[in-house]
Amino acid sequence: MSEPLRILVVEDEAPILMQIEMMLEDAGHCVVGTAVTASEAIALIPAVRPELVLIDLRLGDGSSGIDVAHAVRDLGGITAAFMTANARALSDDMEGATAVIAKPFSGKVLEASLAYLEDCVRRPPPVEQVPQGMRVAPNWLASFAEMRT
Repeated sequence: MSEPLRILVVEDEAPILMQIEMMLEDAGHCVVGTAVTASEAIALIPAVRPELVLIDLRLGDGSSGIDVAHAVRDLGGITAAFMTANARALSDDMEGATAVIAKPFSGKVLEASLAYLEDCVRRPPPVEQVPQGMRVAPNWLASFAEMRT
């Protein structure tokens, strides 16, 4: 791995948030911020300037991670991925996110997903296969196929 990814984690369950933070830092990445609601995450994005935003679908105060994904998409230049047990609730285009990592996940799944997402951020398109436990937005992959032709 080259430089650590700058990651914002959006998760409303404290034990899960702490576990994700530890796993990310153990993998050599830098957690630049955490948020438990959509509005908190959206306000943090310009302040912490993440390269990657990992988003739970259902957040504190009844807000939705979809709002965060839309904000990330509208800002541009930042990769968003959902980390959720509710992946089936997402539309096929994943609401503008690049991918979804299904919860619960193992350290091995997270590590492989982070490597893939690092390629998404730093060297698109990724050359590796989509890791097990992760689903990638078809329209995101299609955008690279168009670039190659």
